[in-house]
Amino acid sequence: MILAKPSALSSSVLRPNSAPSAPGTPKQQLSAGPVQDVGARGTPTRGFSPVDAFEPAAVIHRRQPSASGVPSANDKRPAGDTRSAAQIVDDSPVLKNLGRQKDIKFEQLCKQTGVDPKLDLKDPKQNADGVYRLTRVLEFIDSTKASTGGDRANKVQNGKGDGNIEGITKDGDARHGTEAGMLKDFAEKGYSFLGEHQLPTTKDTHVKADGSNKDNFQWFAGEAGKALWFLPGVSNVLTGVGNSEGGFKGVLEGAATGYLNTLKGAAEGVLGSITKGRANPASMIFGGVMGALGSTEAAPQPVKDIANLLG
Repeated sequence: MILAKPSALSSSVLRPNSAPSAPGTPKQQLSAGPVQDVGARGTPTRGFSPVDAFEPAAVIHRRQPSASGVPSANDKRPAGDTRSAAQIVDDSPVLKNLGRQKDIKFEQLCKQTGVDPKLDLKDPKQNADGVYRLTRVLEFIDSTKASTGGDRANKVQNGKGDGNIEGITKDGDARHGTEAGMLKDFAEKGYSFLGEHQLPTTKDTHVKADGSNKDNFQWFAGEAGKALWFLPGVSNVLTGVGNSEGGFKGVLEGAATGYLNTLKGAAEGVLGSITKGRANPASMIFGGVMGALGSTEAAPQPVKDIANLLG
């Protein structure tokens, strides 16, 4: 049986494959939760019905979050969770800290999750389940792994992000490969975009693997480090600066890390020449140079492989 409920806010909502409904009021015959409109070819398109905000509590069947951990358009507050929209906001640092820059696309985020963009998030009339869905999406993105698949230990602890959606430029643009870039994609594409719990790879040289932005000084240092890969000490120091957390302290720590990596590689190269029976000055110098080159982060991988073989 297909039920239609026209309203001023949405077109008629179709529910394919629905079971026959028991007698009751029209409001009771509509099931709770996000509703999918059916396109001309029968392909569901994402959207939410206004009925989600006023459904009687007695007929709501609360769905648990998806077992995969990936947010779903069907997510609702778990059974027993009676928090209001305001309480959900207060419990979620990442939602409280969410800005309204142009590429955050807040109104589109609301549309995807069933939040009423005309109401304040803490308004008593706000859709609490919609705010819960928005929180789930934000926390999922905030806790993603790096684009390389590795952990972002400086930003994610015990599976929880730092409560800050990073990747917005001073002009309000979201850089691809960042948390903000993922959020923008979700706002535009919906839940189908969410899948692998990992930042996407990017060709944007201002973005690090952990999704944070490089300032112009860091970017220049990193690019110079790549260009000077044949000078191990210089390259590693510059690359360390480029990969640092930024700020005076971060730059110093990054430079020190690059320098120490060079020394470590050189020392291993010298030790390797000695253990291979080449304990003469020329061989030790050659081994040190090869060791340093093999540990140069910006060097092409074939070069590092040959250096490690000869070192």
